[in-house]
Amino acid sequence: MKVINHLAIIGIAALAACSQQEKTTPADTDKTVNVQTEQPIIYTGVIQSGYSGVVEARQTTQLSFAVMGTVTEVLVEEGQSVSKGQLLAKVNSANATDAYQMALLKQQQAEDAYNRLKPMKENGTLPEIKWVEVETGLNQAKAAVSIARKNINDYNLYAPENGTIGTKNILPGMNVVPTTTALELLNIQTVYVKIPVSENEINLFKKGETAQISINAINKTVTGTVKEIGVSADILSHTYPVKIEVQNTDGAIKPGMICSVQVAAQDNRSGLLVSNKALQKDLNGNQFIFIEKGGQAEKIPVQTIALIDNKVLIQGEVPQNANIIISGQQKLSNGTSVKIIK
Repeated sequence: MKVINHLAIIGIAALAACSQQEKTTPADTDKTVNVQTEQPIIYTGVIQSGYSGVVEARQTTQLSFAVMGTVTEVLVEEGQSVSKGQLLAKVNSANATDAYQMALLKQQQAEDAYNRLKPMKENGTLPEIKWVEVETGLNQAKAAVSIARKNINDYNLYAPENGTIGTKNILPGMNVVPTTTALELLNIQTVYVKIPVSENEINLFKKGETAQISINAINKTVTGTVKEIGVSADILSHTYPVKIEVQNTDGAIKPGMICSVQVAAQDNRSGLLVSNKALQKDLNGNQFIFIEKGGQAEKIPVQTIALIDNKVLIQGEVPQNANIIISGQQKLSNGTSVKIIK
């Protein structure tokens, strides 16, 4: 359903018959004019709007190695569920392993020196400055081992959280650098359905409102909740992004799927809905309609508020059960005899 600002309706309502309403003669009211009519619709303020949307992962994390090197193993496939801390891929860590082994050797040497000189420290035969040197050497060796162990881990890629592998950009034998996105980790336990909303409708959306979402690809209809309402319009389409949150615990809904979205928005405006062709405009630009009352045409000034689902929302002194004239207005003036035809 489309809602269009009343300024845009002025052009729609400027019907060809506008000028004839200004010039009438007494003879006009003596003729009976055949007209067609319709009943106005009382506007309830609930707008059922339909949109086309696309599924997005609730969160996408780009995973990269911390070091450069050649990929030796990729342990996951696209679409695979992984757990936090799970090993996903490796790059060649031969140099780091060698450095770790060297650090362990130096730590062992430092520990041997510490244990050999400790009795001398205790019996007072070792100069204090020498003991400080031994302790410092041991602490530095332990720190070097810790750093070397971490460096080895940097050659491994782990899952930072539970999720699903999205795009896999690496294969064994490929060279990578820290700026290379190796894998995408998606959170699809909850997904977003993103819809574009026009500037005339965006203010009708409220966070927390529900929407019905149909996904033809999996023949499934679910209920979602409006989570995010964009404030910046797309520069080309002039639409605002709205994201609807959907629970997806079974993972059946995939990013990229196309959805049909129905949203019931609450509108605070009131009035009657009539056909575009009921609207007339006089030479001064004032809008009005004709109604049939007691076999005669009665002219009623109105204001147009919005175009809603191909009907015009109007306000004015129009009875709710009025017969709105939608044809033959060119021959009418206030008081003209009319006959309703089908």
